[in-house]
Amino acid sequence: MKLKGIHCLPEAIAALRAGDIAVFEKIYDLFEPRLFAFAMHLVGQKEEAEEIIQEVFLKIWERRNQLDPEQNFEGYLFSVAKNIAYNKGRRRAYEYAFAQYFSAVGTENRCFTEETVAYRDLERLLEETYAELPPVRRKVFVLSRMEGKSNGEIAQLLNTSISNIDNHLHKALKVIREKLRISNAL
Repeated sequence: MKLKGIHCLPEAIAALRAGDIAVFEKIYDLFEPRLFAFAMHLVGQKEEAEEIIQEVFLKIWERRNQLDPEQNFEGYLFSVAKNIAYNKGRRRAYEYAFAQYFSAVGTENRCFTEETVAYRDLERLLEETYAELPPVRRKVFVLSRMEGKSNGEIAQLLNTSISNIDNHLHKALKVIREKLRISNAL
């Protein structure tokens, strides 16, 4: 089976579901260049984009039995890549917030267990704070802090001004700082 175009993709997905490694390799060869370009656009770093691609195809192989040959496979691939990039960005934001929190509080007398509990508490607090942001502000925050886009890029994507993006980011960060301050006081 040749995979030169999308027209035979349902057959390829059916073969992939059956565990055909050769078809998996052909699917990889067909989609990897576009997925890599997409991942590079999202994260801007070659190594991280390569990691995302590896994770995408690992998930595809692990979930091959759940693939539907009639569904939009290409859309699914790009959706998986976007979610992996988003999750990596969110994890980086948590780690950054955690580092900021400990630099403010100090870690001299803490043990590993306390740090782990504190990290989980901080992660939960950030999730709650993030969920409370208005939808547009949340989207701006995600694009900026989790996906690493510039304010100009975000303004273009959302068809608004850079000053509006600056305002959303300022307000989002103010809310997050305030929540951290309140949490730290408790």
